[in-house]
Amino acid sequence: MTQSAASQHLKKLEHSFGVALFDRSSRPLEVTHAGAALQRRAYRILNEVEDMRLELRHLQSSSLPVLRIGMLASIATSLTPGLYDLVEQELKVPELVLSAGLANDHQTALNARKIDIAVTSDPQFDVSDFEVIPVLEEPFFLVLPEAYEGPADDIEEISQRLKLVRFSSDAPVGRRTEQHLQRCRVDVGRSMEADRASMVVAGVITGKCFAILTPSLLIDAVAEGMALKIRRLPIPGFKRSVQVIARSGELGEIPQAVARTCAHQLRHQFETRFGTLPEPVSVLV
Repeated sequence: MTQSAASQHLKKLEHSFGVALFDRSSRPLEVTHAGAALQRRAYRILNEVEDMRLELRHLQSSSLPVLRIGMLASIATSLTPGLYDLVEQELKVPELVLSAGLANDHQTALNARKIDIAVTSDPQFDVSDFEVIPVLEEPFFLVLPEAYEGPADDIEEISQRLKLVRFSSDAPVGRRTEQHLQRCRVDVGRSMEADRASMVVAGVITGKCFAILTPSLLIDAVAEGMALKIRRLPIPGFKRSVQVIARSGELGEIPQAVARTCAHQLRHQFETRFGTLPEPVSVLV
């Protein structure tokens, strides 16, 4: 700003406030008491503006009072430690609320604003108003009892020796599995259905059943030491994906940070629990 422009601006301030801000009879020019008061107040206003700027910059993280995350029940235990550390140490959010459920639970919870973020799989709802961040893509495997000695390359032969235990059709992964078996024209009958991975695996360890599951659905079972054989599917393969979903434009970089943490935690679980799988899992973050 030029000197003349600054002088014009100061004169407008004096006219607006109805006071003299400078003692023009002294040399060098000095501020009046009113001018000094205005200067102090102006410094405070400028500091407030700077504080507001910083606060708005970090509003999406540090000023968030609580972060609510809904997770797939099958990976909730694996993800909880990493998410807690993320929220406490990096995001500085005072409170973390976690819930576990099925993928279709997350649609309802997001729409009702009961959760801020969902760590879910293959959403079956319109996500045009949501931010969707891929975390991983994983193949389905054949899961057999450890003591099973029969063939593992013929699904019909397997189904004659063991019963298929599956997710119920109310669960998205159950519908995916049923649809894929129909596409492959495989009819293995119905024996037992459940809505939690732990219950499905519990059917396998009876020694009387087999299952079709992904690695993330098996983490807790392997961690508990359940004796299983994991083999490549003897039919054309299929996969499921895991994503982080949040309402667009509301949480800044938080969904990305949550997705990175989930990917790191799951990669660690796969490496430590499974070693070499029949097919690799693609971690996408």
